[in-house]
Amino acid sequence: MEHRERNNKVRRKMLDEIADIEAFMTDRQPGELFGDRMCQKAIVMSLINIGELSKSFTEDYLASMANIPWKAIRGFRNIAAHQYGDIRFEDVYKTVKEDIPVLKETLVKRGTT
Repeated sequence: MEHRERNNKVRRKMLDEIADIEAFMTDRQPGELFGDRMCQKAIVMSLINIGELSKSFTEDYLASMANIPWKAIRGFRNIAAHQYGDIRFEDVYKTVKEDIPVLKETLVKRGTT
């Protein structure tokens, strides 16, 4: 598969995961997330998928989005997948509210270039 096509396919999948996170978080406050185990697991799974998907981008494509902390995204994926009990849901909530919108905006903009 051509690199550009592969990068676009991965980007679309990542945007689908972000859309899922947004749907899971609709009208939820931090306390609601902390009390809803099913929602926690759903969000963390989407974050794991985002981390895994990021490994499929070409290095040039990743470099074109230097504002995104790809190493940290992959690091969270590893912790979430292998050390689930160590996850602080306060950090997950902050990531979803602050970092995911930046990632989404960057991916959307990158798709138009």
